[in-house]
Amino acid sequence: MANTNNKHGFLWEKTNQAGAVKLNRWKSVSAAAIKVGDPLVLASGYLKLAGVTSTGLYGIAAEAVTSAAGVRKSLAIIPFAAGHVFSAQHGSTLNLTAGYFGKRCGIMGTTNGKIALNAAATTSVLEIVGLKPGSAWGTYAELLVTVVRSTYDGSIR
Repeated sequence: MANTNNKHGFLWEKTNQAGAVKLNRWKSVSAAAIKVGDPLVLASGYLKLAGVTSTGLYGIAAEAVTSAAGVRKSLAIIPFAAGHVFSAQHGSTLNLTAGYFGKRCGIMGTTNGKIALNAAATTSVLEIVGLKPGSAWGTYAELLVTVVRSTYDGSIR
């Protein structure tokens, strides 16, 4: 089965710890346009879209905000915390196999709502922990990941 190239950001899948995920509310940088599923980083105490060179991730957007000049908008986030498992699509035509299980990866893309995983990235902020049910190994696979470098809880593995 071939996977469709449909980058959509990150989805929260589950937690490997007891209890439910807790949403946090935080303010965005001024004039930020953020979509649900966008990976976020902190910049001077405010949230912004993570970039391909981000060396730590804070959380993913649980709601969207539109850009407004000079305005810092409040948004709900799901933190990149130890034990949280997220899914996202791999963003290139690299033929992924089960051999990528346990490998570290980064993110790719700069368009909000379209951020994907990059198994060839050197930032190693995430770890592949499985294949999302309903996806297939190969190009554009949907993968399950956990955070390796979190600026939310300070964890670095």
